[in-house]
Amino acid sequence: MSGILGYMGKRNAIPILLEGLEQLSYRGYDSAGIAVFSEEKELQIRKAVGRINQLRNFLLHEPVKPGNSGIGHTRWATHGVPSITNCHPLTGCGEQFIVAHNGIIENFPQLRRTLLQEGHIFSTDTDTEVIPHLLEKYDTGDLEQTIREILPLLRGSFALAIMSKAQPQVIVGVSQDNPLVVGFGKSESFLTSDITALLPYTRETYPIKNGEIAILEPEKVTIKSTAGEVREPKRTIVEWNVQDVSLQEFEHYMLKEITEQTKSVEDTLAGRISEKGIVLPELDPLLLAGSLSKITRVHIIASGTSYHSGSIGKKVMDQLLNIPVETSYSSEFQYDHPPLDEQTLIIVLSQSGETADTLSALREAKRFQSPIIAITNTPGSTVSRKADSTVYTKAGPELAVATTKSYTCQITVLIMLAIWLAEKLGSRDLHPLPELMTELKRLPEYVDSTLIMTQDAIDQFAQVTYDQEHLFLIGRGLDYVLALEGALKLQEVAYIHADAYAAGELKHGTMALITPGVPVIALATQNQVMDKLISNIKEVKARDAFVVGITTIGDELLSEVVDQVLYIPNSHPFLMPILAAIPLQLLAYYSGTVRGHDVDRPRNLAKSLTVE
Repeated sequence: MSGILGYMGKRNAIPILLEGLEQLSYRGYDSAGIAVFSEEKELQIRKAVGRINQLRNFLLHEPVKPGNSGIGHTRWATHGVPSITNCHPLTGCGEQFIVAHNGIIENFPQLRRTLLQEGHIFSTDTDTEVIPHLLEKYDTGDLEQTIREILPLLRGSFALAIMSKAQPQVIVGVSQDNPLVVGFGKSESFLTSDITALLPYTRETYPIKNGEIAILEPEKVTIKSTAGEVREPKRTIVEWNVQDVSLQEFEHYMLKEITEQTKSVEDTLAGRISEKGIVLPELDPLLLAGSLSKITRVHIIASGTSYHSGSIGKKVMDQLLNIPVETSYSSEFQYDHPPLDEQTLIIVLSQSGETADTLSALREAKRFQSPIIAITNTPGSTVSRKADSTVYTKAGPELAVATTKSYTCQITVLIMLAIWLAEKLGSRDLHPLPELMTELKRLPEYVDSTLIMTQDAIDQFAQVTYDQEHLFLIGRGLDYVLALEGALKLQEVAYIHADAYAAGELKHGTMALITPGVPVIALATQNQVMDKLISNIKEVKARDAFVVGITTIGDELLSEVVDQVLYIPNSHPFLMPILAAIPLQLLAYYSGTVRGHDVDRPRNLAKSLTVE
């Protein structure tokens, strides 16, 4: 979603803000702006609709004097259309206070109505604009104290970066259920919605918590409670570096991240497999507290791609555990969930650790004292702080909007977690675990082979989809869940109307959509349902569909019934959704590029959904 950046230091803030906003652009945005105080303390605001380059071009025609303090913003519209007027940073009736905001002020209609009655003049359609007007209304002459006055009036989820004309050498950051991170440099400091924007300057960070404010001044950063109590921040050193967020030789982040999956899966497995089993010391607190000994069921909660990886995890756990396992969309769970208690283990998945719907679902589960395990890629994220225990994926930064390596790493963690739970809780049958463990150790090798085997072939198939507006994916069991993720990827980056179906359900209505030449991708990696799947393929072939099969090396049945076949390495059935995801990711990538789309920044989409 929207991104915030703030800089306070000795350097010229303008290039730092622009480069940082470029890094934040993967979150999704439709406009961008900066506000900088010049060395003469003159406030300068510049905004543009479109990409960061539009803002850069505007600055060439309307230059900004150098200054060492400023804030910037990339806006993803929620209230009000994308426009210069609605673009942040925003001010009130005058330019006393300058605000960049991510999130939603839920009670802004009531606040706006009262402010209008008091004579305040609004110029935007945004919920954000009530904030600078409130700051004007309750101005105490001290920025920090004025912010404390208005915070109790705001309801919702928000992150704020605020400056004032009266104190141009102060930036205040506020976070309420919305990510905002302080970065500590040498005689300089930063505010950002995402640590990727900090990597060129510092790796020393602190996420601002609910009930805290950060005051950035020259040479120092102070963290206080909203009541004014000074707190000593526990700084975190980020493991990522600048190379992790650079394109290097790749044209797009999406392709770079697909090809990084060998390393990301290897890093996710590292140190977690021993001769005795799966090693997850992060979960020891749950064992010591005795929480797991009471577990009678498991509930997996996630959104989007994370929901698909959670659905794979559910099917694996169904086979390995002797307790019921359910899945729910985060957005539905908080309003409609089964009975919860201390015996229900909750597993929440979020790549960013800041997904608003997932955080709401997590809070709902905590009301019933259910033990919660988080799986996320982002240390220090809100999900990791709110859960009882966190297992981190090691995917590294993921800057393309479409999730690829985080998806395969989430499944990898879920399989390890399923084995770990089977060992700790007891299982109906531990016999399959040694074979699964052996294959799990070889998973990076299989991923690497899959990338080598499929990239060129998928590029060729993407040409077939060039003039197609509809595409279908079919599969059974684990392959059906994977088909759902493959369809989502094609929708996200190629803008193809792609639908996934359980193959056995085609004849119950969907067959009416199969017309001559329509592309159908048949996923065939699960041997126990191969015969049934081949029958389904014959049904769509009888309607003249163009069928591409994805199967394992050594399978000779599929090639006889499809138009084109793509082979991937053969491994344990539980691991096949990881390997078979790769050609689907590549298909989405090449289908998007052949159509001329910006695959890293799909239209209308954002990477981290920090508003509900």
